Amino acid sequence: MVLNMQGRTALVVGGGPAAADKAAYLADFGINPTVLVEPESAVAESLQALADSGQAELRREPYDPSHLDGHALVIIATGDRGRDRAIADDARDRGAIVNVVDDPEACDVFAVGYVRRGPVAVAVSTGGRSPAFTAALREHLDDMLGLEIEQHLDHYVRWRERVRRAVSGFGSREQLWRELRAAGLYKVLRRDGPEAAASLVDAAIARHQADRSDS
Repeated sequence: MVLNMQGRTALVVGGGPAAADKAAYLADFGINPTVLVEPESAVAESLQALADSGQAELRREPYDPSHLDGHALVIIATGDRGRDRAIADDARDRGAIVNVVDDPEACDVFAVGYVRRGPVAVAVSTGGRSPAFTAALREHLDDMLGLEIEQHLDHYVRWRERVRRAVSGFGSREQLWRELRAAGLYKVLRRDGPEAAASLVDAAIARHQADRSDS
């Protein structure tokens, strides 16, 4: 699942490296989080840099449950499990989705390892069971995926619009795309190029239009 955070805000509680990593994670997807750090706590250099660049708002204040108000997502990384879980309970009471770093049983949602190529994000998760293995798989994906994946996406975006204009009805379009997947559209695109793949799309559209005319 992908959580749509457009028009919503996120809070990160904690100032150490784990909190910094989660704040950077959010910022990478266009979410500028508020990061709450106790006045006496140290702030990781990477977190301070994120705040200095305007990608996060750093607040040095003692924790109060009112800090949670209005946030759709709360990530908690104080390093104190008991305190983390207490804050998680406060957040849930306010309707927020909660992630507690390094405490899978206390999480509503898990952060995933991911590789980005422009707008394409490929993610991997172990459900919080092994962050190290998640990181290893992410590095493996990073080695596998080239920049051409962005071009592949562009072709699919154009084909989607072509199908939308030519084939009426959501069910009919879904059936067409299932047929194209079964026919190996993406394999054809990678192996033979966009023209060969586009021919498959055009042929599928023609079949569906013919079937509609016959009916």
